[in-house]
Amino acid sequence: MNQTLIRNLLYTLGAVLLILVVIFLARPNEFSSVEETNPNDKAESFFRSQSEGEGYTIDPYYLEGAKTLFSAEGDFLSFEQILAKAKTGELNLVSELWTLRRQCPDGSTREQCHEYIKAFLKNEYSESDANRLIQLLTNYLKYESAMVDLDTTSKSFSNYEKYEKVKELRRKIFSKEDADLIFGLEEATADFSFNRKNFLEETKNLSADERIRQYDVFRKKSFGNYYNALVAREPKFDRFETEMELRQAELSKLSPKDRENKEKEIRISYFGKDGNERMEKVLKEIKEEEEKISRLEQEEKKFLNQNPNLSPADREKKIMDIRSTILGSKELAEEYTRRIEYERTLKNQSE
Repeated sequence: MNQTLIRNLLYTLGAVLLILVVIFLARPNEFSSVEETNPNDKAESFFRSQSEGEGYTIDPYYLEGAKTLFSAEGDFLSFEQILAKAKTGELNLVSELWTLRRQCPDGSTREQCHEYIKAFLKNEYSESDANRLIQLLTNYLKYESAMVDLDTTSKSFSNYEKYEKVKELRRKIFSKEDADLIFGLEEATADFSFNRKNFLEETKNLSADERIRQYDVFRKKSFGNYYNALVAREPKFDRFETEMELRQAELSKLSPKDRENKEKEIRISYFGKDGNERMEKVLKEIKEEEEKISRLEQEEKKFLNQNPNLSPADREKKIMDIRSTILGSKELAEEYTRRIEYERTLKNQSE
């Protein structure tokens, strides 16, 4: 595929999304939400759960749309701006498309919604340009249908292998350039997540400062052109948690007092003195709660060992009395009971 054709394809993709915005603005009173399942959620679901033995999880934040198709002044972005922002991760084309799709006229079927789009394109653009735009949209619809049929549930494949199947499918339907433009940030995020565990293992013996420096190098290499946009919108608390994780080995070697002072210093560097005070209050409450639970578990174990022959009803009543006394009220005891029963159910289901 020559460079001119590639450029035309990229331009036309930006045009599809730009025109969708025009539709949305032109008919604001006719649009309301339409229930529709995004087949791309199948791919995203690979990163939302922790996989035993693979040790990774991706914050869904990185898979969310980044910016609107409008500029700060309220004007439309140009095709060049849309392409540039998509290439750097400032604009998530799939997210923008789905936001607009949900605004199709009330009662529209999936097919009807797309016909509104196609009709507008044919009315607004020359025949050749409209056909190119419609072809790009058609390819995305083919991808969605193919994703529904793609089997990604088999336990015989690792999550990495499953995601490779998704990437392979995308490049069967889209050109490489179009696939990179549409799914590039998501795929970079996936690669980063798949390799993060190895990075943490390989750098575990480095000093905390050097480990943090290399982590940033690792992220820059993983995200490439998306790095600056990623950092610009990364929540401050996420950065704080990452630094705490990377410093964990070093912190664990400090005395309790020195560790407390170091953690306080880090919190202040991110959130200021007021933010640190609020966090210390929460940490104190969490510590008190953990101490209560630890004491409760010890008391329950002691009681059960000393009273092995109680009837189930008497045992349940006595256990609830212990929980009420230690946790402070019957309501808190009942809430705790529901929580551990729920956790037990989840554990049994996963086995």
